[in-house]
Amino acid sequence: MNSSRPMVVVPERGPRIGAAPSWRLALVDTVLVVGLGVLASWPFAAAYAGRRWLLAVVVGMVLGLAVSWLSVRLRWGSWLTALAAVAGYLAVGSAVAVPGRARSGLLPTADSLRDLVIGLVHAWRESLTLPAPLGTSGVVLVVPLVTGLVGALLATVFLWRSRWPGMAGVVLAAMLVVASAFGDVEAEAAVGRGLALAGVGLVWLRWRSARHVQARWMRRVVATCGVVMAAGAVAAGAGSVGSTEEYRVVLRDHVEPPFDPRAYPSPLSKFRAYKKEPVKTGTTLFTVDGLESGTLVRFAVMDAYDGIVWNVSGGPDAGHDSGTFRRLRNDPEANQGANVRGRITVGDYTGVWVPSVGETLSMTPSRDGEHDDLAASELVVNPETGTVAQIGGVRQGTTFEIQAAVPAPLQEEEIALHDLDSSVSLPAPAIVPEELVDRVQRWQVDADFSGTTGGELAQFLRDSFREHGFYSDGIDDYVPAGHGASRMALLTRTATPVGNAEQYASAMALAGQRMGLPIRVVIGFKVPPGDGVVRGEHVTAWTEVKLEDAGWVPFEPTPPEDQKLRRPNDEPDEEPQPQVLQPPRVPGEPKDATDNLQQGDGDRTKGDILALLATILGVGLTVAKVLLVLSPLWGVALFKALRRRRRRKVADPTTRLAGAWRELTDRLGDLGVRTAPSATRRESAYAAAERYDAVSVVALAYTADRHVFGPGRPTRAEARAYWSDVDSALKGIRRATPWWRRIAAPFSLATVPWRRALDRVRARARRLAVRLGRALLAPVAGLRRRLPRRGGLPRERRG
Repeated sequence: MNSSRPMVVVPERGPRIGAAPSWRLALVDTVLVVGLGVLASWPFAAAYAGRRWLLAVVVGMVLGLAVSWLSVRLRWGSWLTALAAVAGYLAVGSAVAVPGRARSGLLPTADSLRDLVIGLVHAWRESLTLPAPLGTSGVVLVVPLVTGLVGALLATVFLWRSRWPGMAGVVLAAMLVVASAFGDVEAEAAVGRGLALAGVGLVWLRWRSARHVQARWMRRVVATCGVVMAAGAVAAGAGSVGSTEEYRVVLRDHVEPPFDPRAYPSPLSKFRAYKKEPVKTGTTLFTVDGLESGTLVRFAVMDAYDGIVWNVSGGPDAGHDSGTFRRLRNDPEANQGANVRGRITVGDYTGVWVPSVGETLSMTPSRDGEHDDLAASELVVNPETGTVAQIGGVRQGTTFEIQAAVPAPLQEEEIALHDLDSSVSLPAPAIVPEELVDRVQRWQVDADFSGTTGGELAQFLRDSFREHGFYSDGIDDYVPAGHGASRMALLTRTATPVGNAEQYASAMALAGQRMGLPIRVVIGFKVPPGDGVVRGEHVTAWTEVKLEDAGWVPFEPTPPEDQKLRRPNDEPDEEPQPQVLQPPRVPGEPKDATDNLQQGDGDRTKGDILALLATILGVGLTVAKVLLVLSPLWGVALFKALRRRRRRKVADPTTRLAGAWRELTDRLGDLGVRTAPSATRRESAYAAAERYDAVSVVALAYTADRHVFGPGRPTRAEARAYWSDVDSALKGIRRATPWWRRIAAPFSLATVPWRRALDRVRARARRLAVRLGRALLAPVAGLRRRLPRRGGLPRERRG
């Protein structure tokens, strides 16, 4: 025998479709499905804290494998398999997904079962809207549990009970997509995980398909590995060239988070309330321990100005340095870099903003000496601004133990050497009063300012407000409150600006942003000396400017409190005049928020109306696009296209030729030509010729009858030629049809066999209902057959 002769590969008879796999194959499939499923679900790690999510995924996959194995062994149908999966989910879900509601953390209760049922709908929304990292509260763990359960069940059903075992790889890839979509933006070794999943999955599925072939299938596996390695090298190279930062688009970036800072009033708008008695001197807002006196402690950082107030920003549409609020994660390794440690106890302070210092590395809340888990789960932080908030607001008596990294303060000479950080992107203010701009320009001219760095410009603005302004808290002598555009214009319109930290910090920030400084407003307090009791008199506001290689540097533009304006009537009168009772002057607050805007801005109202109309038009167009994409009429057009393809590809030439005539009559029906259902081809052709006399429809009908009813059978060439004639006739018919009818014809329902389709759906639903009833009543029938009749033997033993 010639040894160089190629070997003929003779495949063995494979297992019957739906037959139970061997124990060896089932064990290999189980190990690989669980391993690859965990690898595909690993993006959940970036969104969940701890490893509870991993337990949920593994338990869900083991449950799905068990249900699938029982289904293939006991020959269950699809409905019974689905019911078994639901029962298993309710049995183990209490201990895995909602242990806080289960009895002893394991046994199901009415509350835990209710949460599991509701969680099938609400868990997906909560996992996207709650700040990351997610904990174990609520029903968020239902997402990894259901992902593992459904993924393993579908993968093994395709492997063990279908003709398409390769679809198991598609299921595992779908698990990767779901886990990535519900994960976080941070991606660790995303390319490596994807390549490992694809490589191992392809080798495994290739081995399964070649296990019954009497050949050297190892060579095929090696070749498959080579292809995977080559594709992986190309993908890794493209990924490294395309992007150096492993960030991805996730669903939570396109969902509005539950904590929206814009839903709360501006922290700066409450500034005047801190200066009134008894809050000013008699009410304890906080008690500070461990922080040095003079340390700046912030409530919130505000970088968005709408013409009325400064407010906290943050979210998917915010600027780069506005950041996004996420759940505060206490990292023990990061705490090693903390150089400031202290405790702040909440007194009579109310609000959602939590005091913080520098870069907050960890914040541990406690009440009555015990850790407050509820408060810890409600803490969110904006990493870019350092603002910390507690969803629902802080509670009196809560102590926050803070560990933070605070940079060393810069000297004045060092600040002047730093230029501004041009990489910062902040939202531009809606309005900057011209009076403020003119006043700052006059100060520049008077002082002959010629600074070249951002640090010098920030120092100039701070010193100008401190030197030319006067302080007043507005309590003893009335000074208007607020920091809207009209108040900023009033502050700088007069020759002697008078205000407090609210006005000066706002004015410096607006002027600095107009001059190109990356600047924002901060409200907080300075730690007082002594016992560390913080009252309203200690609350202040300042600005922060981002300087290159120095970070955010604080600047306090408010004049000293003893720098007050002395009015002419402040001096004692040597010859007092008789007292005349004057009516009291009642300060009036603006009736509407628009009173704080500049006067005479009629074009702004017109612009707002045009913007509103543009928004309404844009929303309408978006809704129309969505309705157009989701319209069921596309299904009608797809049905007609598939019907035409089926008619044209049929093997029998006679049937193909008859199908061409039916295609012609259906297209005529879509264009409005109605014929009787029992009409012959010639009768239908004469009816169409009355409207389209220039097209030889009658000749096509005679040709179809001659080939169908005449002697002999048409050849394939004659069938193709007849289809070409039909296409030419249809082109002429379309040219003779109005344009609006041509557009509507592909979506017409005139030639769609709805009645037959509905009958098929009803018949299938009836068969499924009968099978489900038999599956549910089978145990009862079996028990009934085994029970003895009255006065007799069981049915199996009778006779």
